[in-house]
Amino acid sequence: MPWPAYDPLTAAWNWLLHLGGVLTEPGSPFWWPTLIVTAGAFVVIGVATRASLKEMRAQSVPVTGRAFLRQTAVDLGLFVLNSALPFLLAPAIFLFSASGAALGVALLATVFGLPPEGARLDTAFAMVCAALIPFATADFSLYWTHRLFHRYGLLWRAHRLHHEPPVLTPLTAFRFWPQEQIVHIACAAFMGGVGLGIVATSFGARIDPLTLLGVNVFTLLWNLGFSHLRHSHLALPFPRWLSHILVSPHMHQAHHSADAAQHDKNFATVFALWDWMFGTLYLPARGERFRFGVDDHVHETAAPPSQQSSTQPVS
Repeated sequence: MPWPAYDPLTAAWNWLLHLGGVLTEPGSPFWWPTLIVTAGAFVVIGVATRASLKEMRAQSVPVTGRAFLRQTAVDLGLFVLNSALPFLLAPAIFLFSASGAALGVALLATVFGLPPEGARLDTAFAMVCAALIPFATADFSLYWTHRLFHRYGLLWRAHRLHHEPPVLTPLTAFRFWPQEQIVHIACAAFMGGVGLGIVATSFGARIDPLTLLGVNVFTLLWNLGFSHLRHSHLALPFPRWLSHILVSPHMHQAHHSADAAQHDKNFATVFALWDWMFGTLYLPARGERFRFGVDDHVHETAAPPSQQSSTQPVS
């Protein structure tokens, strides 16, 4: 893994080029097909439930236009600011990833031995594993960094910015102070590297992850399928069995609830498996709806015992 060439001016220029392709580049979270899929989901569910256009509009943006624009301006500004971090901090991110890969190799080297230098594999199964395992280990990291930002007061004071909006939109997913985003990116890079090291050592060769249009295939599928619906008012549930594996939009909306009974649940980004394993899974009732935002007492008031028992994972 060669050390990347880095120049601050070049990095800044590449960031600006990236912003220019925010709707056209497949690697962008706002690649235009992801927006079409999200809009299509609203239309399909609106037709299925026989909702009027007025009802659909009220569900998607249930505040006045002025309040929505004020929130969107903050969200958009933070999205633009935080999008620069992977470019400006590229050497540090590379170092975290490489360190994680070295740890992944060290963990399994006593079992499988060190991969021969220069050895490569390009079988379909190996490439799928090289895409899925780092995707999962990075998601595991995001579960724990997210949970820590809820657990400790100093971290929560930064993270509450993400929970303050009374309206959820796709831009809300990027509403973080840069210092918090740096923690998430660095830890995800490290754990993604661990995943790559595990795959390389297990197969005894370097393996390039399976990509589609130059993007990790699982990242692209997630962006297309559910990433924007997570931060929306479209209460889309999954079947109960699938909700123990993947986070549905309805489950993440529960996480944004101002109610303390749901607020510290469903920390996972993609795999609800982490919440299930560590006792933070909450499965909303099909008709359950939430008031979004932050109550100042949300971290001071424990949920009643009856509510606490209802949030435990079901085997």
